[in-house]
Amino acid sequence: MSTLENNDTAVSLDSEVGTSPSVLPLYNSSSSFPNMSSIKSSSLEGYRSMIQFPLNNVPGKDSNSVESRNKGQKQPLHEKLANWAIKDFEYKEIREAIKNTVLKNKELFAIDLNATKEQQRLKTLRQTKALMDSLFATGLLHTSDLKECPSKVVAFIDMVSQIDDCSLMTKLTVNNFLFGAAVYNLGTERHHALLPDIETGKLLGCFAMTELGHGSNVRSLETTATYDPDTDEFIINTPLRTSTKWWIGNAAHAVISAVFARLIINGKDQEVHAFLVPIRGKNGFDLLPGVRIGDIGNKYGLNGVDNGWIQFDNVRIPASNLLDKFGSVEGGSYSSPISNPSKRFATILAQMITGRVTISFGCTRALKAGLVNATRYATKRLQFGPTSNGPEISIMEYPTHYLTIMPMIATAYAFDAIKHYLCKRFQERTDEGEIHVMASGLKATISEYSTISLAELRKLCGGHGYGSYARFNAWISAIDVGRTFEGDNTLLLQQVAKDLLTQFKKEYSGNKFTGTLKYLGKNTSLLISGLNPYTTFRSDESHLLSLQFLLDCMEFRSSKLLIQSAQTVSKRYKITKNSFTAWNQSLEILNHLAKSHTETMIVGKFIDSVNNEKDAETKEMLRKLCQLYGLTRIRADFEFFRNSNYLKKNKAIAIVKLISQLSAELSQHCLLLVKGFGQEEYLIESPLGYEDGDIYENICKKVGGPFTEANYPPIIAAKL
Repeated sequence: MSTLENNDTAVSLDSEVGTSPSVLPLYNSSSSFPNMSSIKSSSLEGYRSMIQFPLNNVPGKDSNSVESRNKGQKQPLHEKLANWAIKDFEYKEIREAIKNTVLKNKELFAIDLNATKEQQRLKTLRQTKALMDSLFATGLLHTSDLKECPSKVVAFIDMVSQIDDCSLMTKLTVNNFLFGAAVYNLGTERHHALLPDIETGKLLGCFAMTELGHGSNVRSLETTATYDPDTDEFIINTPLRTSTKWWIGNAAHAVISAVFARLIINGKDQEVHAFLVPIRGKNGFDLLPGVRIGDIGNKYGLNGVDNGWIQFDNVRIPASNLLDKFGSVEGGSYSSPISNPSKRFATILAQMITGRVTISFGCTRALKAGLVNATRYATKRLQFGPTSNGPEISIMEYPTHYLTIMPMIATAYAFDAIKHYLCKRFQERTDEGEIHVMASGLKATISEYSTISLAELRKLCGGHGYGSYARFNAWISAIDVGRTFEGDNTLLLQQVAKDLLTQFKKEYSGNKFTGTLKYLGKNTSLLISGLNPYTTFRSDESHLLSLQFLLDCMEFRSSKLLIQSAQTVSKRYKITKNSFTAWNQSLEILNHLAKSHTETMIVGKFIDSVNNEKDAETKEMLRKLCQLYGLTRIRADFEFFRNSNYLKKNKAIAIVKLISQLSAELSQHCLLLVKGFGQEEYLIESPLGYEDGDIYENICKKVGGPFTEANYPPIIAAKL
């Protein structure tokens, strides 16, 4: 259990690649679009520059300057919050290198809303090479940091995920931290010699795991690698249409691939292993014999990533191209340090957990970008007012608005709190099982919440949120796929549930829950014995805002669901006599259990962050955000808490009122809070989210001029 303070109550408050063409510049509409200030009526003068909304404690420009701080001013709260958000993975030299690369190559990193798929891909390729030069070629970052210093990789992801639509992050991650990670984690010393060229882009590669017919069920992949003892080679084949490698990122530019295939030797299937398979010649374009590659085409998003399909027809590779850390072939015989095939397969996949961590961090940044946009827009957008002919008020003043946005802001801070712990555990690597469960649960939870929330934030920005210039379409389409790749969310939640049930069984066989599961031991013991010390009618503010109450609620729910899940699976098995069917029939409660446990971890680590914070001002703000997050998660599952008799009617009503009260109070600091996200202002490419300026002038500068002839049929265009 988290350590809690006593009397815990509320407190007041570039390099070119090949010969790719130049990127098309952004359309400059300043000369063709009328100056809006010149056509405003006198009756509207000043209204749009007014902020009717009372924004307390919002730092002015000067409070952020070194000069003002030298005069004795304390550090602004938004800076303290931004520093807290990246605690344990600051690595300023990496962040500065990315910033300098972007600012020195403004045209390369400028967003072109009208770029074709091919233009986006060439641009992303050039951006990838630029960051390889500034980060990897200089030694600031290496693929080996996945194990030697994971927090460096996290700092890199935290920064690069703020650039455009995450195409750059995806492509660079595929090359250096998926393909590169396969070489590093699954290969041995002879393969590691390739890493310097992989990191710097001299050897571009792809990660060929997914197939047309199999995505989540990796163990059933159909691509084969058959050993030929006469030549000491493997023969790679995709024998069926469904075995075609699919969704392969970097497929257009890679010259070599890490192919996951079934290792067959002496007629025996040793299951899935990874092989290095060259796919293109030295010119980087011509396909090698037996290799077929095609373009998957336009996608829902991430069109700067060259996803393709790959087929192999009797492609021969040396036996030494097997990435042989966990399975090797010597003298025509197969051997492995892990004799159990299931454990060997699990060990191979466990090495690739970085992708799930990456998605959690990337989705959080996208959520923050959307919140910056929607919040700043809401404080400047004026609609209606107390009288028909008087001043209008900002839309953030409406409860329907701040009751939606403020819990999302609190959730973003909650995600930061658990990311601190995830980063720490990822760095220490003392309990791979805990890391796997945590990374799986967080990837599923964060990607799901962020995608749904961004769609809601788009709606809160009205019609302006629907324009491409607002960037919501790019963020939503970029992270929506996070709910699918690196493990479908539904399956990841099942993995979490399976581990919890396994630990539950061990707990009552003499072994004890460890790590983030310790709370389950205490609570399940109490529940099994029939004791329930938590149920109470108390609905006073001091009780409901107590961090101990929030934690007790979350732990009770997870513990109760764990017992119910075990009982449900056991009951189904007794009826069906089939473990697969029993599990399948229990999926609803198992996924509920996994979501509950993940939210319990988040609340617990958020509380720890509050209690461990030394700065009083930061601690006070984090406490209120933690209270709002915890209460909204309880409200989201009122059905469980009411059916379990944990919350009586008066208590549930009081919680709803407190959520409204906290949201209203925190909304007074909304601009400060989104600035506390630490988003790089130079990477905010939406006129809705700019910190300065008139939103309407900013929007007009982003749109095009008059309709061109291309918009009309020839018969009309000829008359223009």
